[in-house]
Amino acid sequence: MEVIDSIDHQIHGKAADIIIDPDRGKIVALLIKRTGISQYHGLMVEDIESWGNRIHIRNSDVVGEISDFLRLKPYLEDSRTFVAQPIRTQGGRTIGRCNDVQFRTDTFDLEWIFPRRFFRNGLPLPVSEILKVTPEAIIIKDQGPKKEEVPAEEPVTNPVEPLPTPAAGLRAGFDRQAGRSTNRYTLRE
Repeated sequence: MEVIDSIDHQIHGKAADIIIDPDRGKIVALLIKRTGISQYHGLMVEDIESWGNRIHIRNSDVVGEISDFLRLKPYLEDSRTFVAQPIRTQGGRTIGRCNDVQFRTDTFDLEWIFPRRFFRNGLPLPVSEILKVTPEAIIIKDQGPKKEEVPAEEPVTNPVEPLPTPAAGLRAGFDRQAGRSTNRYTLRE
């Protein structure tokens, strides 16, 4: 996705990767690939004005060398990652590797992670299933069949009187004045 500024609408590169805070599950910055430059540049999410078909920024000064962003240093040195990280349950069962993530573009909070195993995509997992992120894996809650709890029956305080059942059954006829057939019950005592 291209990064464009709001002043002269010049393209300043393309988003190539994201930097995620593994403790908060939030995107903190984007890595930008600029044309003709081999090293990635950084863009803090606070400097993004809007997100649509392109990423709109105030001006080109907010995109800079990664070493200029002191706040990014702890995240870049952290060995806990999301993309390509194994996903395991609390019990130790491997679900696959995190192939992709989905996040909100207004708050930059992660919403879903997408596991992949043996070249097959797994079911997306909501971030609420994540217990912790370690250097070895993303640990999620144990997966299994969900137990549906049946609510306890409440005592009936005002029972409904049953309708009388017709002893004679349904009696069909034809109403000559109305010009239609009639179906009515006749009660026999």
